[in-house]
Amino acid sequence: MVFVYTASEIYSPKRGVMLAYSSTGKPWLHVILSVFLISLCVACLADGARDSASLVADLDAELPVVVANGNSPSTQVAVVQRDQIIWSQAFGQNTSPHHVYMNASVQKMFTAVAVLQLVERGFVELDADVQEYLPFAVQHPRFPKTPITVRMLLAQRSGLADFPHQFAWDTGCAFSPQYRSCPGDNVLALSHEAFLRASLVPGGSNYDQQTWGAEPGQVYYYSVSAYPLLRYLVSHVTGQSYAEYMHENIFDPLEMANSGFSVDEFAERHTIPYTRIDGANIELPIWNGQGSMMHTTAEDMAKFMQTLLNDGQHDDFQLLQSETVALMQQRASRFKVFLKSSDDLPSTGFGLGLISFRGGWLGFGGSAPGYQCLLRYHPSRQVGYVILVNVNAILGGGDNYESARREIYAVQDALVAILDPTLVIRYRAGEVLIFVAAGSVWAYFMRKKPRIVVALGGVWSLFGGFWMFKSIPVGLGFLVMGVIVLVWGGINLVKARQVPLETDV
Repeated sequence: MVFVYTASEIYSPKRGVMLAYSSTGKPWLHVILSVFLISLCVACLADGARDSASLVADLDAELPVVVANGNSPSTQVAVVQRDQIIWSQAFGQNTSPHHVYMNASVQKMFTAVAVLQLVERGFVELDADVQEYLPFAVQHPRFPKTPITVRMLLAQRSGLADFPHQFAWDTGCAFSPQYRSCPGDNVLALSHEAFLRASLVPGGSNYDQQTWGAEPGQVYYYSVSAYPLLRYLVSHVTGQSYAEYMHENIFDPLEMANSGFSVDEFAERHTIPYTRIDGANIELPIWNGQGSMMHTTAEDMAKFMQTLLNDGQHDDFQLLQSETVALMQQRASRFKVFLKSSDDLPSTGFGLGLISFRGGWLGFGGSAPGYQCLLRYHPSRQVGYVILVNVNAILGGGDNYESARREIYAVQDALVAILDPTLVIRYRAGEVLIFVAAGSVWAYFMRKKPRIVVALGGVWSLFGGFWMFKSIPVGLGFLVMGVIVLVWGGINLVKARQVPLETDV
């Protein structure tokens, strides 16, 4: 019979480096470890790069089924492998691969690239005070001597939250009064610059000191308003409109012919946005987003993604230098959330306009009234995907919002299972090994130090009791576990007093 080793036997100086089997170990722990290690080895051996034909066959077989199981009016998907778009499909009603959708917050990736282009060309410095490039002041009211840099804005570490009425200004109150209240023309009539001034300069009509949080540079906080400020920076520094700059320096060189910022650019090729109420998709008006919200296709964004995978190179055009692409992908913030499972925390860090996800994936997700977008790519595996859908229940929230999110994430899960089949095994590897190691140490203490187990159970129970004031489910879980450990340790303590303990001889 095979058993897991206890800590005393692994590290015993009397036995040198030799590992001995122990009849006092926990066999089920060894079984788990063995199965896990065998699975990991098999997965690694089978995890070589797959050819495009086999990927396409799997995509053809699985993606239509997953999309059909959802309730999205339409869906676009594009998949990239190395320097090719190997698969692109449009599903649903009134759509095609050339119909455009809003990509919502995924636009931040494009804005970040525009700013980094200006850095490369010497017009902007990442660590310079952003006020050097703007015609108005940008200061944290509680930390006026701490400069807010361009890097901080890109990395969402500026201390800035969301401006009052940002949503209403962005959407032009297109969803009022049915879904949202409208602040009135005193906000809606403002130009981009005027809205920023009103929101950032003390005494402005839209200024609120509560818009500012932590000291600049100290804490990650996702701000919807930081990137509109960067969009204006691009325009002010270059003397062009944001749309003109993006067309000239990103869209046109990358041959993104179906991307732009005005609904009028796309005539009959604009998908209709939907919200969801009581499980039914309800049509929304097509909205323009003040002429600065990006409309695009999955294939166009796939071209952008290909360029990042290729170290910033597209044919003879260098979008960004390879060093800048690497800088963009570095994590400026590493997310650490206590008592959260990996499912609760899919992302592990934020870079300069990019989110780092588990398993080496990079990208962004976007959510706006009527639209959702996911763009992710894996630099070392040289694969990536874009998903666009035209339903989002952000206006209503609740179960409708979650159901719309589940549908696009179901498509993503299917894509990742095909493009990166060992992802779960890889990112769970550390957790399993920690579990097995903890089990081995636990077996040792249960056998030889039951008093410590009793003390641990008591501390765990107290911790659970205190934590219930913050979160009843989490606190109750710790409390129950603590009581179990306390009772289990107590039983072993009684046994230890009745039977002499074995010793290493």
